[in-house]
Amino acid sequence: MQHSNSAQNNSIVLDEQIRDVLRRHIKRAYDRHQFTRATLSAESGVPLAQIDQIVAGAGSERHRRVRCEDAFNIAYTLGDGCVQALIGLIRYTAQKIDGEALDASQIMATTMPHMATIATAAADGRFDHTEMPSVRDAADQIIATFLPLSSAGGRP
Repeated sequence: MQHSNSAQNNSIVLDEQIRDVLRRHIKRAYDRHQFTRATLSAESGVPLAQIDQIVAGAGSERHRRVRCEDAFNIAYTLGDGCVQALIGLIRYTAQKIDGEALDASQIMATTMPHMATIATAAADGRFDHTEMPSVRDAADQIIATFLPLSSAGGRP
């Protein structure tokens, strides 16, 4: 019997589970008059039709899958309770970053290996097609590390 060492292709969380979490929080926000359909769509950037599909629940018609970006945009707009419910569902944990708790030396230590990857690839003066995947990954890691400090990350 052969065993595959590759990761499975299917999601660890069903789309309907994500819809259920979002549906509960959206309906609660509507009931409390915190948002209307239009304001939730405008503030989250998620199309009104997608929000309506989530709120409608399971039905005979086929819904398109909720994109991760849409789910988290809605959750962020609805507040920390919805964000925590969503990340709890997918078995992640998160917390807001406190500016005073940022460790500058840890940030630099985290980014240095990624900088070395880019520097090594750039040593010949160009990035070729074999180097680009590792360069892109390194750049993404650097951006993710520095994002909380940037104006794009919401720091004052």
